[in-house]
Amino acid sequence: MSHVLHIDVSPMGDHSVSRQVANAYVEAFTASHKDVAVVTRDLAADPVPHLDGETIMAGYIPAEQRTPSQVAKFTYRMELVEEVKSSQEIVISTPMWNWQVPSVLKAWIDQIIIPGVLDASSEAATVNARVTVVVAQGGSYKEGAPRHGWDYLTGYMKQVFGSMGVKDVEVILAEFTLAGVAPGMETFVDNKKASIDAAIETAKARASK
Repeated sequence: MSHVLHIDVSPMGDHSVSRQVANAYVEAFTASHKDVAVVTRDLAADPVPHLDGETIMAGYIPAEQRTPSQVAKFTYRMELVEEVKSSQEIVISTPMWNWQVPSVLKAWIDQIIIPGVLDASSEAATVNARVTVVVAQGGSYKEGAPRHGWDYLTGYMKQVFGSMGVKDVEVILAEFTLAGVAPGMETFVDNKKASIDAAIETAKARASK
């Protein structure tokens, strides 16, 4: 059954900006698509395991040769893949940590990308969902900022879903989220509020399309 797949990453719960913006997206989408279910996967509360040798090898050997442990791990992996492939919308909310994705999100990505199963190699292996990635950044990494070019998350997430054949990927940024929290960023509090408000409005507008 087609559904909205909502992936949350931040461990900050109700204090998470990325969750706040993504929730606004999901609420706006479901308000106009009342028959569409929402499947939520909270990677902070229930992280997926990182790939290990057993899991990797299970994808390269015949099913009848897999050990019971490999069967269980590969079955779990395919459940994650099916969640993605049967999605109408995919919404991911994540902070940017050290200029990249948090490890729990990387673990989920590594689990679902399987050559010939979920990639752009054939139509049967591609994803037809529209993807929205909400990213909370402690500062700003846009052109003109002191750390312009340090954002390795945005391009990576577009590459990840592009490799699955997704045609419509949009990244929504909420910047300066550490303003008022981290010492030295007090002067950016107004920028923070403006950026979060803009991100929420962008999310609602995209969800309503």
